[in-house]
Amino acid sequence: MTAQPAAAEPIAPRETPAAHAAAVRERILEGAGRAFAASGFRANIPAIAAEAGVSVGLIYRYFESKEELFLAVCSQQTDAKLDELARTLAGIPDPRARLEAAIGIFVTSLQEERWGAIVVHAWAEADRNPRIRDLLQRMFDQQRGFSAMFVREAIARGEASPSLDVEALSLATGMLLHGAIAFQAERGPAFDPGPVAQAITTTLGAHLQQG
Repeated sequence: MTAQPAAAEPIAPRETPAAHAAAVRERILEGAGRAFAASGFRANIPAIAAEAGVSVGLIYRYFESKEELFLAVCSQQTDAKLDELARTLAGIPDPRARLEAAIGIFVTSLQEERWGAIVVHAWAEADRNPRIRDLLQRMFDQQRGFSAMFVREAIARGEASPSLDVEALSLATGMLLHGAIAFQAERGPAFDPGPVAQAITTTLGAHLQQG
C-alpha cells in the first residue's frame, strides 16, 4: 500500500509590525501594573522589566520614562474598568440591579485586580508630581462623568426623580468610590468587598424610585 504524503501544516499568518508592537506594549503595561501595585511608584525599571519578561532597553523603546509608564498604566486600567462597567450595565434593565452590578464590579476589583493599590500609590506621588495629580483629576472626572450619565439615564427612564441634582450626586458618588479605594488600602487582606458594596449601593439606591 502506497503511503500517502502527510498533509502540509497550515502556515500561520505572520504578525504585522503594528500587531507585534501592540502586543509588546501590552506585555510591558501588564508587567508594570503588577510591579506598581506591589511597590508603587518606587518600582524601578529593572524590576518592571523582570516582571514583564522584557529587557530594560525595550521598555525605553516604548516609554520615555518610568513616569510615562506609570501614567499609561493608570489610564489603561481606568479606561478598561469603565468599559467593563458600560458593557455589563447595558444588559441589565432593572435600575437597582444595574446599580448593584456597577458598585459590585468596582469594589470587587479593588481586591481581585489590585488596581486600587496603584491609585493609592498615585495619591502619594500627587503632591510632588503635577502630571500624576492631573491624571488623578482626570480619573476622578471620568468616574464622576460615568456616574452622572447613570443618573441622567435613570431620570430619563423614570427610575429617578427629575428633581435630583445630578452634579451633586455624581460628585458624592465619586467621593464614595474614592473612599472605598482608601478603605481597601487600610484594611488590606481583611478587606471584605461585600459589605462595602452593600453600603454604597444602599446609600445611592435611596435616590432610585421603586419600579
